[in-house]
Parts: sequence; C-alpha cells; structure tokens
Amino acid sequence: MLIAIQGCKSPDNYIVTPESAVELPQSVRDLVYKSYPSASNLKGLSEIEKGRVYELFFESNNAGYNAIVGTSDILRVDATVGEAVPDSLVARVQSLAIRGGKLTNYRRLVYLNEQDSYGADYELNGLRYLVRFVNGGVRLTSYEKGFVTREIQDLPDVIQEYIAARNKPNPVFVNSLTNLNEVSRQYIINNNELVFSDCTTTIMPDGSKQYMVSVKFLGATSLPILFKEDGQVIWIGAFNRIRQFNQDFNGGPGFGLPNLTSKEITYFRDLLAASSQFMGFNLDNFVNFNSSFRNEYEDNRGYTFDLSNDKNERWYLCFNGNKELVYSLYSHY
Repeated sequence: MLIAIQGCKSPDNYIVTPESAVELPQSVRDLVYKSYPSASNLKGLSEIEKGRVYELFFESNNAGYNAIVGTSDILRVDATVGEAVPDSLVARVQSLAIRGGKLTNYRRLVYLNEQDSYGADYELNGLRYLVRFVNGGVRLTSYEKGFVTREIQDLPDVIQEYIAARNKPNPVFVNSLTNLNEVSRQYIINNNELVFSDCTTTIMPDGSKQYMVSVKFLGATSLPILFKEDGQVIWIGAFNRIRQFNQDFNGGPGFGLPNLTSKEITYFRDLLAASSQFMGFNLDNFVNFNSSFRNEYEDNRGYTFDLSNDKNERWYLCFNGNKELVYSLYSHY
C-alpha cells in the first residue's frame, strides 16, 4: 500500500534549539564564524568522524542551521525555511516514478562548492530518502544525510591507508595492458595508480556510513570506490574498462560495450522486472543494456546500471559482487 504524498506545515516558531551532545573544537567554531559572522548558540550534535568531522546546530539571522564541518571547510549546511513543501514540488514528485510517499522537513541545502538547492525528507514504502530539487530537476538518494569533502584527512584512517598504499606507480599492471600500444603504456606507466580527488560520505537511516571515494586512476580517468566504515570495499567503478581501449586512449570498436554474461543478464533482468520501483527501467531497452557493466578491480567485483525510461527519468544502480544493491540515485530533469 502506498502512502499518500503530502507536504507538511512547519510550525510558526520553527527554530528548535537542541541540547549539546559533544564539545566543539575551537577550529570548528572558527570555520562557522568565518562564513556566518552572526552565528550564535552553537551546539555540537555528533562527532561523525572522531576528531575530524562534526555535526552541529547554530542560529543566524533568525534562522536555524544544521551544519557538518570538517578539518578545513564547512561541508554541508541545512537551513530551515519555515514553510511547507510548495504545492508545485509536491505535484512534481506525484507525477514521477517515485510517487506515493510523504515529503517533510523542507529546507535549503548547501554542499561544499555546489549551488544551493532545496530538499526534503521523503518516506516511501517504509523507507526514508532525501529528495533534492536541483536546477529544475528532482534527485532522490537512499540516505538521509550526505556531505562532500576534498580533504582526505576527513576520512577514516583505514580508507586513507587503502589509497596511500596505491598512491604510487604500478608498472606491472600497466605492462599487462597489452591492448594498449607501447606509447600509450609509457604515457601512464609513471603515474600513481590511485590519487584521491574527493569523497561523498553518506549517513544511512540506520546510522551506518558509506564513503563514495573518487580517485584518479593512473592519471587517465576518475573512478569511484565505495567503502564501508571499516574500510571494506563494497563496490568499485569500471576500472577494467581500461582493457577495452584499442592501442591508444581514443576508444576503439569494443570500448564501452557491455560485458555481462548471459547468466548475469538474465538475473538482473528478472530482478528489475520484479520491482515496481523500477517499472519501465529494464534491460530490454537497448540504451539501458548498453549502459550496463560488470566492474572489476583487484579482487573486487561490482555492477553498474544506468537506466532510463521514456519520461527522462533515470536510475543509477550499483550492485556489489553478491548482486546486492548498495547504492542508488534517481533523477529527473
């Protein structure tokens, strides 16, 4: 049974000051005051990464803010707006494949180095999501909180160590790329295998965290790796696509083609067809099939599906090696 979608009114006095739960370092306070000189009533809510990343509340210009602050930047700010979800946005979501849920807690969202957007919590079929209204579009993610950092020291030590261990050239691997000519191999042979770019940390409804780390691979392309808090790799991007190049990095007749086995195709086709959530997003569509890929890196395997329908709606789905869905992003523009 689907829940009727609706907007919820915010109370007239919408600033609710929480109790402090953690002590905020002076460096964190200074970052807030630098961007919000009139900030007051700072309250530490949680220590997301011990000694590194904090969630806090503050007030400024008669509005309440929830912020996530790292070692050198404010990584995300949620600002109360004191109004219901606009009827136009409620109607917009009602018309999409994700319709049938309840929108609440409408607020302004500011991410690191991103354009401001508005968002709301979204409950659908007993699950909780975050909906963002960005540049005239709608995005839905399977987590409640997320933030972006470009400082590797904001991440758990075990993830830093994973990247550091590969932050050096890997000539043995490069020389195994016999699909590339010698000139192309020499072009990348001295580049570090992995170089950290940024990370999107997501806090799931159960309080667990995932880390979608973007890395530069051999200086040639940017690819993602999804980690658990303990450093376990649970999904990887298409690192093996480098073996589809033909002689050089200009592509080739086989570059970008799907590499799923017939057994994998059957499994995922049936899986998607069985879910009402993905109705209309299937592998029988030629474009969707060509946007499906089995990813491999070291001993890790994952699957990526970039699925669309005829209404400009899109699901980006990531499955781990056990074919379990570990990350999803819906969008409509």
